[in-house]
Amino acid sequence: MPELKDTKNRWIIFYRKHPYLSNLLVAAVCFLLFLGIVSLSLSAFTRHGQSRPVPDFTGLSLAEANAVAGEHELELIITDSVFVNTRYHGTVFRQIPQPGANVKKGRRIFVVINSMQPRMVAVPNVVGYSLRQAKTVLTASALHVGRLNYVNDMATNNVLGQKYRGRSIAPETLVPADSDIDLEIGKSNWNEGTLAPLLIGHTLVQAKDMLAESSLNTGLVRFDQTVKNYSDSLLAKVYRQSPEVSETEVLQLGASVNLWLTIDETKLDK
Repeated sequence: MPELKDTKNRWIIFYRKHPYLSNLLVAAVCFLLFLGIVSLSLSAFTRHGQSRPVPDFTGLSLAEANAVAGEHELELIITDSVFVNTRYHGTVFRQIPQPGANVKKGRRIFVVINSMQPRMVAVPNVVGYSLRQAKTVLTASALHVGRLNYVNDMATNNVLGQKYRGRSIAPETLVPADSDIDLEIGKSNWNEGTLAPLLIGHTLVQAKDMLAESSLNTGLVRFDQTVKNYSDSLLAKVYRQSPEVSETEVLQLGASVNLWLTIDETKLDK
């Protein structure tokens, strides 16, 4: 192995002639080797490049959701429960991170479960209150103002009656939380009107509250193709309303305003 021996001899001669420079070269090589080892260790520790999209757990039972989480090496954590009558009971209602978000193995997925049984609340007596007062009392009782039905009366926006699912409901009757309570409202002057509020950029829940405060009803509600599930519908915002906002177009009290919602930010910008 004469070539290897010659190389060794050259290195020895170079080291004897330039000991300081030789030490610097050795230190540089060692430092580069150290950086390489650290980089490989960090990649292994953080599972670099192994992130994957989060599956959609919404609508799955707990058993199904846990099975899917196990397949993807994720951990499911229940943080809260709600009751939505339009959704299957005992299933995943909402999750964080959202479906499609890239996460690494072992990540915790926090979910809210749609309860098997609704939380029941007592309906307060809002007859005789103003519409604004009735809304405050209903909200404090975990209820919402439903449809406003205006009838002829001596006082405007005075609550004359309260209904649940089309029937009069007595105070202290138990109903599921988050239910809508329809109100019969007085109107003294049939020429009395209101203006449509600006609803663009607000969620459906916010828009409904704003319409009720303006003595208006929520009309047709449409979601565009970007809203694919119930979680999307909660995040969607109004990008179009009809009638539009106008300082001159006066609407009758109790008139309906139609809403179009999206989660596409570009539509909101327009």
